[in-house]
Amino acid sequence: MPTLSDRLHPKRFPGMSGRMAALVGYILGKRWSKPRIAELVITSDGWLLARNRRHIGFDTIIGTVADLDRNWSNLLRAANLTREERQEAGERYREAVRSCRKRQSERN
Repeated sequence: MPTLSDRLHPKRFPGMSGRMAALVGYILGKRWSKPRIAELVITSDGWLLARNRRHIGFDTIIGTVADLDRNWSNLLRAANLTREERQEAGERYREAVRSCRKRQSERN
């Protein structure tokens, strides 16, 4: 039976950008891209920045959090997940994105 990682793997979605593949890998804890995202942070104005593995700072602009939310939802729809898979995907997403939202709010 395919796992959530199997169902969301970038190879199943030929139109998926490398950036989205890196984000999905980060959310699921997989090594699907080089460079690999090590950490995300949300700026006060809603931009999502990434710190790549082996980098010191958040030097990659990903886009807005709203864009990520929309793209994640579109991916889950396209993957045609079961209810259980969708629930697991939602939990992983909330954990990954909440953690960077929490760190941002701690700075304020």
